[in-house]
Amino acid sequence: MTNFRSIFIISIGLLLLLPLANARKKNLNINKTSESVDFIYKEPDPIPCNAIPDRESKGLLLPSIFFSSSQSNYTHGIDISHHQGDIIWAEVATDPNAGYIFVKATEGANFVDRNYKRNFKEAQKAGLKVGSYHFFRPNVSGEVQYRHFINTIDYMKQDLLPIIDVEIHPSRRMSLTTFYMRLDILLESVTKKIGKRPIIYTGKNFYNKYFANGKYDEYPFMIASYTTDEPVLKNDADYIIWQYTATGTARGINGDVDISRLRGNHTLDEILYR
Repeated sequence: MTNFRSIFIISIGLLLLLPLANARKKNLNINKTSESVDFIYKEPDPIPCNAIPDRESKGLLLPSIFFSSSQSNYTHGIDISHHQGDIIWAEVATDPNAGYIFVKATEGANFVDRNYKRNFKEAQKAGLKVGSYHFFRPNVSGEVQYRHFINTIDYMKQDLLPIIDVEIHPSRRMSLTTFYMRLDILLESVTKKIGKRPIIYTGKNFYNKYFANGKYDEYPFMIASYTTDEPVLKNDADYIIWQYTATGTARGINGDVDISRLRGNHTLDEILYR
């Protein structure tokens, strides 16, 4: 009787644990898939989730009006995506902050910004200097991302160097070797195709953690840091563009917009593609 009772209790326990084991197995399969070289990411970059530039302290995500007086001598620009909705580009062209425009084109393996083609075409039609950017996903092979990006944009029509947006940390299951390998393939493939190095966009803290190793010194950088003072990078590394706010305003655009400016003695000529 005692043995039967023990066997019965053990059997019930196993039945209760079975669903948990299956769920764990399912989650492991999902995680394994998400690390696949050819993983297809179907959603756009999060706002504001794990992909967001650095903020130095509280209260610094300010509208661009707070920066205008001290930065009026610099060339400013904006970057946009479908998050800005329908844009009146003829009005944007009259804005002093629209010295250059970067338009989101692609992300990961297969995401294309739904407003990319229209935004790029209309911005150029309005007489603006326009470039395109790709949002890098570490869990997708560099070759897949390169083909996706270069097949979406018409690189011969770009006014500005393309941007590779790097702000997602490698997962705990991913080695830094894999992270750098995929990024390097993307960067080097774009460089070989267009004949010039693309701009790398990232946050200050992300730069200090992943790019301050000397390996990427030949690339131009756009650094995002929503502060009132220019960010200083590790080893006093130079960079061309500082994105200083994500809550700026621009004519012809409803809602917030990212605004950046050229820094120091850097000029617009340095980021021109043609």
